[in-house]
Amino acid sequence: MAQPDVTYFGQKDFQQCAVIRRMTVDLNLPIEIVTVPTVREPDGLAMSSRNRYLSPEERGRSLAISRGLFAAAQEFASGERDAATLIALAKKHLERVDRLQYLELVDTGTLRIAESPLRYPAVLCVAAYVGSTRLIDNVVLSWSPS
Repeated sequence: MAQPDVTYFGQKDFQQCAVIRRMTVDLNLPIEIVTVPTVREPDGLAMSSRNRYLSPEERGRSLAISRGLFAAAQEFASGERDAATLIALAKKHLERVDRLQYLELVDTGTLRIAESPLRYPAVLCVAAYVGSTRLIDNVVLSWSPS
């Protein structure tokens, strides 16, 4: 059995990465967990094998996910620190999806719901259905480069 020294996870799978990072600490495993930026299509949609299941019309509507996240990130970069305001801004864009499974602003370290005003790095996470396809995405809101 192989014993890796380093594992790489895409930021799109932020929650999974956070859980595995915590497991390596709790189990004292000598593995470095590295999060790499989400790879995106030219129009901003997070790359995913699930994107191929989207019809052209659904694919167009799926852009609401990244647009909502980017709008909240822009507002955060402009100084907004109220969690409810950031979530509401993202949610406004998400009206184009068929079913919003969740939209949560959480602490990057604990995945607990972020409290206002934001005083620590947080991640805005979304899972939504466009047609029958479940898509996930997120954006880290941080004072320093991610």
